[in-house]
Amino acid sequence: MVKNMTGNILLLMIMVTMGSSPIIYLLGRRIGKMVGWLSVAILMSVTVISIFLMPMVMEQRIIEEYMWTLPPVEFKFGLLGDGLSLPMLFTLIFVFSFAAVYSLTYMERRMREKDIEESNGKYAMFYTFFVLYSGSVAGAILSTNMIQYYLFFELSLVFSWLLVLIFGYGNRERTSLLYFLWTHVGGGFLLIGILSSFWSIGSFEIADLSKITNSSTGFWIGIAITLGLLVKIGGLGFHGWLPDTYSESPAPVSAVLGATSVLLVTYSLARLVLPFKEVLYGVSCWLELWALLTILYAGIMALVQRDTKRLVAYLSMSQMNYCVLGVFTYVEYGVLGALSYSISHGLAIALLFLVAGAILYGTGTRDMGKLGGLAEKMPAAIIASLVGFLTIGGVPPAVGFKSKFILLTGAFLRGFQNFGLELIIAIIAGTLATVITLAYEFRAIWRVYYGKLPSDIQKIKNIPATIAISLLMLSALSIIFGIWPALITNPLEEFIRHVFH
Repeated sequence: MVKNMTGNILLLMIMVTMGSSPIIYLLGRRIGKMVGWLSVAILMSVTVISIFLMPMVMEQRIIEEYMWTLPPVEFKFGLLGDGLSLPMLFTLIFVFSFAAVYSLTYMERRMREKDIEESNGKYAMFYTFFVLYSGSVAGAILSTNMIQYYLFFELSLVFSWLLVLIFGYGNRERTSLLYFLWTHVGGGFLLIGILSSFWSIGSFEIADLSKITNSSTGFWIGIAITLGLLVKIGGLGFHGWLPDTYSESPAPVSAVLGATSVLLVTYSLARLVLPFKEVLYGVSCWLELWALLTILYAGIMALVQRDTKRLVAYLSMSQMNYCVLGVFTYVEYGVLGALSYSISHGLAIALLFLVAGAILYGTGTRDMGKLGGLAEKMPAAIIASLVGFLTIGGVPPAVGFKSKFILLTGAFLRGFQNFGLELIIAIIAGTLATVITLAYEFRAIWRVYYGKLPSDIQKIKNIPATIAISLLMLSALSIIFGIWPALITNPLEEFIRHVFH
């Protein structure tokens, strides 16, 4: 391990986002929607910094520590950039950046609808909470101790809840309340696990979690942390908040919600739950089964949807749980596949939510029964849809191909180790679940983009440049990662080697 030689760059990344929020709010109250450009500039600057840091974590881990509280209760505010956190952070901030670009015109349209009052104050609130959301997610990913991680984790839930409450569609008060309650139930499980780990090992440092295997309560601590994270990723039975929250949020908010859920939770499983391998191995096959049942249930629900955003919501719920399955194989290929697939899925699900918003923007409807023939009318949308669905389906040249292949390889390796339930899970995940995935993807593409254009949507609004650019940039990154997967897999492999060897 090499100490940080880059100054305070990780702290700067968090401060640039969270520290700029008062400026965004005050300036937004004066200039209104134009403050969105400042938000874009801030998020783009963090994206650029993370790009330059990526090659460094192949050779060293970047560590920053700051005294938080003094003895006798001594806490350090610590930040860690390594082969796990930097690829995850880069992908998330990239999504936030282009979701912010997308929102420049999309949110202007949203503000002018009947159920919301357009004002400079509303624009100020949207971009302030949006940037604070990105900063809190970055803080959670870079944290080195569990209390700091938990505070950032909870802040991300609060800021995302405010975005849904103030700017959502339909009965947004009910939707946001459901989201708030469910996610804080998960946060409660997580807090119980964090506090119990401190009582067990006497430390809040994430690096010290490896000592938990010597504790008699290690099993239950691992279960508590796992349950808290399964709520956030929409595990079957804990998913009550997910379909409405994703589908009734504005498209740029849905995009960052979906990307954050899969990336932050998969990151957290790898960082916080992998140290419990020895005590959780005996029940990990049942956690794999839970993930598989979620994949199948949500896949079937996606297959019967008419609403484009609800389809993407259930699709996201289904595919995110491949990452849960991969982590709980507890084999190198399975975990590596889960981490790389979370990156590909984060890009794809953000892309598909933005496509759904673009279709709503252009046609005024989300009902696939009222759509058709849009291929020639919305070329940017069909390109983005194909890239998103190819990534989700694990088809080359999209990035999902290699990551899903590695993940399923890990699932089969675990299955061949035991020749029991784990092998059945691997076979079903690689066959039936894949068939269901391809079925709802082809069905959606056919119903939205082909066939006859309905008479009541003959006049389709042109997609604004900001929306088209966002779709194409996320598509381009998915293809770049697909053609050159080493950009993300090499740093992740360094982390895997550190954990397993």
